[in-house]
Amino acid sequence: MKNIIEQFINHNNIALIGVSRNPQKFGNALLKELTKRGYTVYPVHPEMKEVEGSKCYASLDDLPEKVKNLLLVVQPHVTEQIVEQIDPQRIHRVWMHRGMGSGSASIKAIEECKRKGIEVVYDFCPMMFVSQKGFHGFHFWMRKTFGQVPSEFKMTN
Repeated sequence: MKNIIEQFINHNNIALIGVSRNPQKFGNALLKELTKRGYTVYPVHPEMKEVEGSKCYASLDDLPEKVKNLLLVVQPHVTEQIVEQIDPQRIHRVWMHRGMGSGSASIKAIEECKRKGIEVVYDFCPMMFVSQKGFHGFHFWMRKTFGQVPSEFKMTN
């Protein structure tokens, strides 16, 4: 899984499903944090034109061709619906976010990604790998200490 995670975080264009009109939602926080760290984030929301100063795209089909990564910050049943719609020629990697709660992943969604040949990451917050400082660094350290991150990862800073 390390290779998939590295490819995901090293590709600066990321589509994000899970933004909301509610600025307190975690999808909005990820949008702001990833943008602050130099990523170009393409929020996808069928009813919003803009969020946090970024243009929203109505669907995955509306995304620019250069976007190959998709970050999902939604309930598992929504993840399943989205994964069914993904064109694997356009989206190559899907990250099913998991923070403090149960996360976005489901076995059905993971299996559908694999069936389509889409690389998939689940059970992690991408910020643990984007920034290993502050809260996310502590979170990474805790999960590494208790064997809950891919064993290939080591703390780098």
